[in-house]
Amino acid sequence: MNSSLSYRHDNDSPDGHAGPIKLLLDLVIRLNEVFVKARELNEILNAVLAGTTSGDGLGFNRAFLFLVDREKQVLQGRFGLGPHSAEDAGRIWSEIDRCQVGLFQILDGIRDQLLDESHPMNVLARSITISLDDEENILVRSLARNQAYIVTPEAREGTIESREMCEQFGTNEFAVAPLYSHGEEYGVVVADYLYTGKPITYDHLYCLHLFSGLASIALCQSKMCRTLEDRMEELKSVNRAVEEQKNLLIETEKFSAIGKMLDRLLHEMRNPLSAIGGISRLLRRREDDENKLAYLDAIIKEADKIEETLLHLAELQDSGPMSWELVDLTSLVDLMALMVKSDLEELGVALHQNYTPDEILVRADRERLKQAVLYIIKNSLEAMPDGGILVIAISRKGSDVELRISDSGLGIARGHFKKVDNPFFTTKLNSLGLGLSKAKQIVEAHNGVLALSTNRIGGTTCSITLPRVINSQ
Repeated sequence: MNSSLSYRHDNDSPDGHAGPIKLLLDLVIRLNEVFVKARELNEILNAVLAGTTSGDGLGFNRAFLFLVDREKQVLQGRFGLGPHSAEDAGRIWSEIDRCQVGLFQILDGIRDQLLDESHPMNVLARSITISLDDEENILVRSLARNQAYIVTPEAREGTIESREMCEQFGTNEFAVAPLYSHGEEYGVVVADYLYTGKPITYDHLYCLHLFSGLASIALCQSKMCRTLEDRMEELKSVNRAVEEQKNLLIETEKFSAIGKMLDRLLHEMRNPLSAIGGISRLLRRREDDENKLAYLDAIIKEADKIEETLLHLAELQDSGPMSWELVDLTSLVDLMALMVKSDLEELGVALHQNYTPDEILVRADRERLKQAVLYIIKNSLEAMPDGGILVIAISRKGSDVELRISDSGLGIARGHFKKVDNPFFTTKLNSLGLGLSKAKQIVEAHNGVLALSTNRIGGTTCSITLPRVINSQ
């Protein structure tokens, strides 16, 4: 059935005054549930238009909705409902009489039309925009004074004259009622009997005003619900932030305890370990027995491993204030690549460098930034024990510079990306996993961002984004 089948004419009831009032009471009962349950604005607007034009409702031929646009300070025509010609009206009413369409069927039928911007009634409505400052305009006056009016081209008793608005709607008479509730202006409803030519009486106007008041309450409720939902979402966001801060506090306290433990551990282990290593090397120089030399070599090797681990643990501690200077990132990365050249050859890793030799300056602590880049490169090499490809790329990104270090190694599971903050997280055996955590700490101290992702060559890409010094003068 055509979605326009919602519009039909309605004859006066035999008892005159009781007819429109009875229709209004019936309409209120029918639409009350719709208004109460409506959460979306379009659901309420559907009901307003259907209630104004349907035979089960107020029975106007056409209805238009104008809504307040506070940002533009205008009263903007939004939707229109009703036949767009006399022929269309006759066809629609005949089909309604034949099909006995009810109000709730109408509500379902007009949903698509309401959103159809090309429908002639919507086109007409949206062609009309009125400044809220135009106090002489009858629609603005109706809204500002919270009053309903009958409008005609020429003034007569009980009507307001506005030839211009009648011509815009293409009618000789229309009624306008405000959508206003609790001091909030929402818009106006305009309705007429264009095709039946029936005069608009005070009863019709009274009923339209009461109905628009009921619709205004529904609009107010909808706005309150949306506001409440927004507040609830804000509270959820705040709760999430509080939870994150709580977790961060727990992590900070945990790492603080770990830091104290490291201080004690370093202090207690360094001297005995140095003694073990030194004595073992001394004994090795004096020993000729091959069996004993093998034992001493094992002791020296394991002592060196422990010393290296202690060195990494010491690097987790604060290294003091930053020493800032302008650093050419391209040269720094080239130097770090040169430092691991022997490791690349030993592991059978092919190095590809993808950046221009142009100077790219960043404000940095040179030694710490070198340390971070070296950590990341070594982490990539550890992921390729059987050889592979290492790609180092530098590119400008607006006012930033991005350094990307990619490997074809074993990769990191997607769920592990966020664990780079944990200095003791690692997927490698016999490793504490301190490198990436320290690198991230250094990068963030430079107001940068470190991120991990999978890449097309099967491994992991570590991206460092740093603010670029565009003009060093």
